Amino acid sequence: MKELHCIVPGCQWHTRHDTEAEIIRRATEHLRETHGETVIREHMLETIKANIQPEKGRAA
Repeated sequence: MKELHCIVPGCQWHTRHDTEAEIIRRATEHLRETHGETVIREHMLETIKANIQPEKGRAA
């Protein structure tokens, strides 16, 4: 299981899933719905990917 915390400073949103693809989908949906992003730029995707981590308390 992997997890991601929102890339927007101060936002407490996070998600967990087995696949990075689903985490990325959820993160981009969150950015659109919560933070009003209408365009998900390449640097945003790179930041999301770089911040996906193994779930705390679990082995990679």
